[in-house]
Amino acid sequence: MRHTFVFLVLCGALAAGCGAVQQMAAAIAPMTNVSGVWTGSARTGGTFMPVTMTLTQNGTTVTGDMSVGGRSEMTGGVTGSIQGELLTLSLERVTFGELTVKQDTMTGQVSAGGLQVSLRRSK
Repeated sequence: MRHTFVFLVLCGALAAGCGAVQQMAAAIAPMTNVSGVWTGSARTGGTFMPVTMTLTQNGTTVTGDMSVGGRSEMTGGVTGSIQGELLTLSLERVTFGELTVKQDTMTGQVSAGGLQVSLRRSK
């Protein structure tokens, strides 16, 4: 009985840690290049807004411009950093959550405004 309890506790701890393991793996992945023009949409509830970002990368430092249709507070110059596949961006007054970059796609939940973002890099 005691072994079963210990096993269940360990399984629960492993399950709880899976999200953290995925995030850690994305952070230690080889650094992704995010330079370029990214377009797509941000969604909140059932509302979709067009998003365009033009980013330049120098090492781990990222700068550029972002425009979110209908959201003037989320439009302007951005600065941030890339660590592995995780991109963190900020506007002058707004810090976003981490976006995951995989080749020519960028996705994530933007903490400011609760927006779900999905972007593709133009070729």
